[in-house]
Amino acid sequence: MNQLISEKTRRNLTITGSSSVMGGIYNNIKIVGEGTIEGDTDCKKLKCMGTMEINGALSAADQVSIVGTCDIKGGLKGGILKTSGTVAVGGITQLKELNISGTIESKHDVYSEKINLRGMLHTAGDCEAESFTARGIFEIGGLLNAGKLDIKLYRDCKAHEIGGGQITIRKASLMHPLSLIFKPSSSARLTVSVLEGDHIYLENTIADIVRGNKVVIGPGCEIGFVEYKEHFEQKKDAVVKDKRKV
Repeated sequence: MNQLISEKTRRNLTITGSSSVMGGIYNNIKIVGEGTIEGDTDCKKLKCMGTMEINGALSAADQVSIVGTCDIKGGLKGGILKTSGTVAVGGITQLKELNISGTIESKHDVYSEKINLRGMLHTAGDCEAESFTARGIFEIGGLLNAGKLDIKLYRDCKAHEIGGGQITIRKASLMHPLSLIFKPSSSARLTVSVLEGDHIYLENTIADIVRGNKVVIGPGCEIGFVEYKEHFEQKKDAVVKDKRKV
């Protein structure tokens, strides 16, 4: 009963023009223009069309939608984030779903059940998801880990380490509808120190070490060492300096 009363008494917050407000507990937050929120903020939904700065952490149970620029000094957690603008997060990012058509920059780790990348993702820490689909650019300072990774290389991408169950990395197709807006580079490469998974298929990948159960090294790859258990295949125009079955 207390929870029902609490939900009913949450108030909406709307900022139009330029304004600064205190953080707190809200229902829906809408910013059109320039808004600054001082302190930790909890809400159900947040929509920003303009510029927003939160001097604290943000928790949004349902959805955060950003068209413009958003700077969150603390962490970000909640449901779904959709951005076609630029989002900067100072703390840990924990979301159910992350849809990026713009840019997200995190100074810490990023955790999500599902990451759908059509823009740019940069994190200084780790990035973990159940499903990671990329048709854009990413730079991961730590470990990129997901049950399923499906990556099409449009521009150069980097990760310190990559781990997962099923890992597929391919060169982007010029015939894909997205390429009409975001033209792929024919020289796009993924650079990683160590890549480890169960089923691995790689194209245009530069890696020191690749470990897997079933491994296929496709065209455009430069691999220092491959360690595999069941199956290994090296395609034409792929370079593998050394390999070993374990």
